[in-house]
Amino acid sequence: MSSLKPTTNTPANFRFTCYGLTHTGLVRDHNEDSYACVNDQELWMVADGLGGHSSGDFASRTLAEQAKKYRRQPKLDQSILLLEETFLNAHQRILEETASRPGQATIGSTLVSLFAWQDLAFVMWAGDSRAYVLRDGQLIRLTEDHSLVEELVRMGQLAADKAEEHPASNVVLNAVGIENNLYFDLEYSPIHDQDLFLLCSDGLYKDLSDDTIETLLNDQADDLEKASSKLLEAALEAGGSDNCTVVLIKAEQRDRA
Repeated sequence: MSSLKPTTNTPANFRFTCYGLTHTGLVRDHNEDSYACVNDQELWMVADGLGGHSSGDFASRTLAEQAKKYRRQPKLDQSILLLEETFLNAHQRILEETASRPGQATIGSTLVSLFAWQDLAFVMWAGDSRAYVLRDGQLIRLTEDHSLVEELVRMGQLAADKAEEHPASNVVLNAVGIENNLYFDLEYSPIHDQDLFLLCSDGLYKDLSDDTIETLLNDQADDLEKASSKLLEAALEAGGSDNCTVVLIKAEQRDRA
């Protein structure tokens, strides 16, 4: 985890608007994705459940429910530690549910979350759900997938543009609820006026290239509802191969006296 300055909770420099959508897709018969927009705490998240019907949706829903209980603290370091604890509580709850179901092999979920503090955006994640930001018309990826194909790409054994075609493209190496040794990655970056953050499950980027996502967001950057709908429609038109969830968060600079 990156070192954090214990900044006090002074008034935020940005106001945020959020819009989220989720869809089962055209291949799956059940939606295991969940999301939460906790606007009053400036926290947003997407979770993609693993384990099938009543298992995957339980895991992702548990993460969303825990996120809605989160309350930011007076200092930044306290807030980040509590956020991690919040998701670890969900992890423990999921492990307990697995233990209560004889023969249940997997109950888990990926997680990607965005937390805003003054002029900084903190992204915490486990798994292969992603965070991006559209800044000055350019789409920038903020996360690295905890997946087998991402490891192969990093080691130079697989071309990035071939990753989603690989037979093991759905193998996740880290997720909430799967194993006791869960870890979260944490990155942060400055927030710029008019930044448009995107949180999504893999059902979006498996069917749409980053270039296509960038184009669609640029076309509708001022209307989050329409932008979310266009992304989802495009993913469905491209095959809708998985559950698909999109959460968009727009940052706007507050007027300063």
